[in-house]
Amino acid sequence: MRHSRSLKGAHNAMFSIIVKREYRPARRYSPAAGVWALTIFLHAWAIDPVAAQSTASQAYQIGVGDKVGVVVIGQPDLSGEATVDQGGNLRLPVVGDIHAANLTLSELEKSIGQSLEQGYVRRPAVSVKIAEFRPIYVLGTVRTPGLYPFQQGQSVLAAIARAGGIGGPEQSGMGGDLFQLDERVRVLEVSRAALLAKQARLIAQQNSADRIDFPDMSTLAVDPARITQIREGEERVFVAERQAEQQETEALRKQFPRLETEIASLKQQGEFERRQRDLNQQLIADYEQLAKSGLARKPTYIEIKREEARIEESIERLKSESLKSELAVGDLHFRIAELHNIYQRRVMTELRETDRSLLELTVTLPSAQRARAARAQQMGVITGEQRQQPAITVIRVKGATTVKYDAGVDFLLQPGDVVQVGSLLPPAPDQPQKQVGISREKKAESRTALGTGDAAPPRGTVVGAVQPLE
Repeated sequence: MRHSRSLKGAHNAMFSIIVKREYRPARRYSPAAGVWALTIFLHAWAIDPVAAQSTASQAYQIGVGDKVGVVVIGQPDLSGEATVDQGGNLRLPVVGDIHAANLTLSELEKSIGQSLEQGYVRRPAVSVKIAEFRPIYVLGTVRTPGLYPFQQGQSVLAAIARAGGIGGPEQSGMGGDLFQLDERVRVLEVSRAALLAKQARLIAQQNSADRIDFPDMSTLAVDPARITQIREGEERVFVAERQAEQQETEALRKQFPRLETEIASLKQQGEFERRQRDLNQQLIADYEQLAKSGLARKPTYIEIKREEARIEESIERLKSESLKSELAVGDLHFRIAELHNIYQRRVMTELRETDRSLLELTVTLPSAQRARAARAQQMGVITGEQRQQPAITVIRVKGATTVKYDAGVDFLLQPGDVVQVGSLLPPAPDQPQKQVGISREKKAESRTALGTGDAAPPRGTVVGAVQPLE
């Protein structure tokens, strides 16, 4: 219990650090022999990454310390990035605090949309993404224990690499460089999958398609669950942007019936005025005949001529108003076309940037893979023997429950995880002979399990006894 309290206290202290954004950068290490590094590297390559636990097997739940990016389509003043505070809230412009902790991205999008509908935005289209995950913590027998930024697809192996590898501060070698190269390859592979999915989405938008035709990414060295998560994210963006364009276009189209009714009314009034003009001209002709006979009065004749001028003025005014309404109809057609062109230009710009990034990856990814293979081969020559790997425990907070996993180096991490390598406590005092015999027997069983090439599935232990992990 004292060990669990100390870990929980360390975890809370580290969460207070992330609010101040005092990240501690990883250091570069000088070359030397790393015995523990080779053990971890060979163990990592012996295990199929697909068989390891996936952070994307379920929808990601937002936690304290995550920086969330919110985009309200068509409302740049309501968009931006904010960090989830200790109370689990996200402070947004206008609407204020929104509870975000333990919500998925889609649930947070729905919550923000409901808040914006309360008198701020009519039928808002909201898109939410994680701009920056909360960090992970690496403790125990590593060279530089501390807090490190989380990256998608990061495993225990990559986390130990960021901490300089297994060993004390006096042990420095090529293990850290190897882990960093392996991490770089993983990040580039995930980036390639994300860019391919984004490219497919942009092509669908450019062609005004109803769905995204994703390419086959089964051959990529990326967790299938992670690929599914990337596709779902692109589909959400695709639907949100298509709905935003449709809503803006529909708002403009709704003005057509009003203008058409106005034009018809003006034409009807003009026809009435023309009939009045014909009647008035007939009256003037009759009056002129009476004037020749000396039976008409001049003031009456002047009044009739004034009425003729008024009718002519009304006819010209109605023609002008009808022309203005017809010009307004043409302007609406132009605005609808311009709205579509704006979306298309933005899609084309993003598509060019995505194609350029994919082109760069065709150079950087093979180079990173060759560098990783060369360093692994070099380490295999330098280190001629393997030693026992220290126990690795991943501590994860799930709501009010803390779960401990007996993890391998291929175990995929989630934001906020605490990676404990070895023990944080000093060696225990000498035990009685019976207890020592039992301890040695368990230790021998542990060595036998670690010496095999088969990766045992991670086991979960709940700290605080809420319920065992299934």
